[in-house]
This record gives sequence, structure tokens and C-alpha cells, in this order.
Amino acid sequence: MTSFDLISQPWAAVTWGGRRGEVGLLDALVDAQEIDGLALDEPLEAVAVLRQVLLPVLLDALGAPRDDEEWSRRWEAGRLDTGRITAYLKEHAGRFDLFHPTAPFAQVAGLRTAKDETKPVSLLVPRLATGNNVPLFSARIENDPPALTPAAAARALLAAHCWDTAAIKTGAVGDPRVKAGKTTGNPTGPLGQLGVVVPVGATLFHTLMLNTPVLPQGLRQVDRPQWRAAPAGPEWRERGALGLLDLLTWQSRRVRLLTDTDAGTGSGDVDGTAPGGVTVRRVVLSAGDRLAALAHDLEPHTAWRQAERPRAGEPPVRAVRHQPGRSAWRGLEALLATSGPTSDRLTAPALLSQLARLRDDGYVPEDLPLRVLTVGVRYGTQSAVVDDVMVDEIPLPVAALTADSAVRDTVLAVAHQAEQLRVAANRLGDDLRAAAGAEKLPWDRGQRLGDMLVHSFTPTVRRLLAGLARNPDDAERAELAWRATARRLAWEAAEPALSTAAPGTFLGRDPDARYGPRLAVAEASFRRALNDILGTAAATAA
Repeated sequence: MTSFDLISQPWAAVTWGGRRGEVGLLDALVDAQEIDGLALDEPLEAVAVLRQVLLPVLLDALGAPRDDEEWSRRWEAGRLDTGRITAYLKEHAGRFDLFHPTAPFAQVAGLRTAKDETKPVSLLVPRLATGNNVPLFSARIENDPPALTPAAAARALLAAHCWDTAAIKTGAVGDPRVKAGKTTGNPTGPLGQLGVVVPVGATLFHTLMLNTPVLPQGLRQVDRPQWRAAPAGPEWRERGALGLLDLLTWQSRRVRLLTDTDAGTGSGDVDGTAPGGVTVRRVVLSAGDRLAALAHDLEPHTAWRQAERPRAGEPPVRAVRHQPGRSAWRGLEALLATSGPTSDRLTAPALLSQLARLRDDGYVPEDLPLRVLTVGVRYGTQSAVVDDVMVDEIPLPVAALTADSAVRDTVLAVAHQAEQLRVAANRLGDDLRAAAGAEKLPWDRGQRLGDMLVHSFTPTVRRLLAGLARNPDDAERAELAWRATARRLAWEAAEPALSTAAPGTFLGRDPDARYGPRLAVAEASFRRALNDILGTAAATAA
């Protein structure tokens, strides 16, 4: 009988001593203080492993801290409670078998369609081709799916529960809502509707603690992770989350992984090394539970924007989603809104607000090594395909999270000035086109000067954030250095556009107009904008 025990068998992808490897659930938690962190080569899977398994096991086994002092005691211990975690996993060992005959982990035993159809396992992996999802640089086609090892299949399964596409799903036998062999109206996986923000520490232990919420009332009595609930069947419900554990382990799909023996396929090209030769090439996937609404009071991993005038039936807040091509540092206003809504009605992720409080009370040091991982998915037509996966990771000074901090003021000023410079550079490009008699470049067409400029700021801002994390007292010097570097980069972006402007721009399209668009006016306007945003060059040098 095929078996794969997630507690003892290596499957969770981590970095350890600077190298990528795989560990079982028990080793990941017991040795968390020695593991660098989760491997981020597949970010959707890394977030899913953290949310769907590591964090809920930790919370269910140890309980959530009731106050900051209890959180601090766990932090200062430097490692997790091995005895309680081991006992917990031993108690629930039967529910962590990936191929259990009656209760396979995060799946439905015997799940099947009316015609016993199966799909390639690439359905669970957005980077691989399947159906209408055809990645531009995929090395495979749908007719040549990979054979995943049990470890890789487990990670892909968890990611599907978090990020799967929406639209029509094949109907499962035993699901009363199936019509004509299909289930319609399926939303994306719950994380697909968020801009996920994960605080990351120096080790896996620190990362787990930074993602552990303080709950004064504790976990809700009715709350439980999916492995403590009755094994799921093919039927599904639309409901609210019972609590944090239920939300983290949300079963948004009904899935059954098929081993080669189950699917009647032979061995083939295997992604990775398959212990015992067991591989997964086919899968059954159908509709799963639907969240009645985004659990704003429970969700710890996204920023929120309050609705200005919500209409009847609309939620009062919406998750802030990441934008393609936009570096994480450009969203610093949302990440640092830890003291309540900003003027743009933004509120930081709950875990960053909690970390700000812990820093204010002295429970974490000001120079704590902190990074922020941002992950999001952009879906295509009717959210039925994955168009893009947005991933970024930036250092974040802990001091910037607290109110009335010089570091916070500097970081926000840098983000604000960078945005103003982007607008100024785009305006320069528009002025040069106007001087040549051309129309403005549409916002969604071509390469705009300001967008190229703000991209060039990224290495500088990363260095600034990393430097302030190590030396939070250097905020004033850091801002002066930023202003000087930003001015240089702005002129490096502008000078090619000015020097290659068409001869006709010197006098402009209407030479008789006193203030008409021309090269000199465009350059003067840009120079003025730089001085307004960054101060004069002399003041910056001083």
C-alpha cells in the first residue's frame, strides 16, 4: 500500500546552511532555529507550506500567545516546544499521510468524476501548461505532464488550495450541486484575492514567531485545522471561517492525487527523485469550500483599504493587491500603516502592526533582521488562467514600523519622492512629444520615461532599507544620500531623451507662441520639478 508520511518524510523545501533541501514536518519545527528559512524558488508553494501546515500545527499544538509577554517568552526561548509539538504530531499522525486510503492529507478519498476523468498533475502547478493556462516559457505541453515526487505533489497540492484559478470545475460524484457534469461560479483560491505579505526573519524559527499572532481571547473554541475535522467528502459549502486555524487550512478545492499505480501509468520523466519510485502524474480536482467573505478580522497576511463610501452589500474593506511590475518598496505606505488608516485609508497587515507594538514595548530589538516577502497572482480571463505571479522581497527596518520614528519618516519620504520623480519624468516625456507635435504616450503603451526611472531606483532603495535596518540612527544621512543619488539617476534618465530630441523641438511646433511647448521649456520644467521634490543641488550636497 502506498504511503507518504508528511511528519517524517522529507518534503518541505527549506534552505539550511545556505543550501536547498527538504525536511519532514517534525524536523522543520523541532530544528526551526537551525534552518535558514523556507526555500523561495517556488514562492506560491513556500507561502502555502507556511500557512497551510507549519503555522497552524504550531498554533494548534502550543496555542496562540495571549499577550505580548507570552509571545516574548517564546521568542526569547529561541526554539519551539519540542515535547508538545512531538506529542501533537503523534496524536494526529494518521491525518498526515498523503496517500491514506480513507483520509489522505488535504484530499478526498475516492474522489472521482462521473466518467472517471483525470487531469494532468500540472493542473496544480501554475508555471506548467494545462488547458487554457499556457505559460510563455513552459518547457512542457499539456500532453507531456511531469511525474511529481510525493514531496513535490504535496507542495503543489497545498498551493492549489491557496491559489487555484476560478471558473468551471469538473463535477465530482456525490456533489449535489453538480449540473451537467460541472460546477460553475468557483472563486479563485483565497490567497488569490489578496496581496500576501509575509514577515521573514533570520531563521525559520524567527519567521514562524513573526507570523504568530497574539490573540488575547485565544483561539476560538470551535476553531480547528482541516486535519482535526471530519474527512472531507465531494460535497462543499459556502460559509465563513470558524477561526484562524480554519482560515489558514481552508480547503478551497476537493482534490485526489493519483499515484502511477492508481492512474494506471508507468514511470516517466520525474521532476526530482521519487523515493520508492512512487510518482504522481494525474489528479482529480473539483470545487471546494467557498469563503462567504474575506475574513478581515482573522486574515493576518494582507494590507487593507477602507472603502470610501461602500454600497449596500459591499464589504467595508478590501484587500490591497500587488500590481505587476511594481516593486514592493513602492508599497511602503501600506506596509507602514501600523497606527491605523492613512489618508488613503490604508491599514498595514495585522502581523506588521503587531510587530510595531512589540518594538514599541521593547520586546524585539530595533536592529532586528527583518525582510518582507510579497506574493500575489494576476489572473487572466474570468480568473480562469494565471497571467503573472508577482514576487518580491525587501529588507524592512523594524524602526520604520513605529510611529514618530525618524526612520519611518525617511522611508516614507523616499517612497513619496520616488513617485513624484516618476510623474515628473513622465511629464518630461510628454512635453518633448508635445514639442515635436506628437500626442501623449498612452499610459498602457510603450516605455514611459518615469517608469524606467523608478525601476532604476530599486537597487538604491534596497541598499537604503538594508542600511537603516542595521543602523537606524543614520536616517538623516541616508535621506541626504538618497536625494543626491535620486537626482543623479533622474538626470541619467532625462539626458538621453533631451539630447536625442528631434531638431524641431528646439522651437516647438508653434514657434510664434511665447510659452508654447519646446525643448528648453520642457527641460526647465523638469529641473524645477527636481528642485521642488529633492531640494536644490547645493542643499543636497550640504
